[in-house]
Amino acid sequence: MTSMVRRLKFIESYLRNARERIKLARISAESGFYNNAVRLCQESVELSLKAALRLYGIE
Repeated sequence: MTSMVRRLKFIESYLRNARERIKLARISAESGFYNNAVRLCQESVELSLKAALRLYGIE
């Protein structure tokens, strides 16, 4: 596996996890667990940023 393919797999994984956290945040907010929703949204942003940095080779 080349380094570019490996990098893209990490990026896909980060974005998949970010989307999952957004789904969980929506459920938490709808259930009134706003503190959990905020934390999950923050994690989603962090994972998305990690994906963008890895895409540009900044790790």
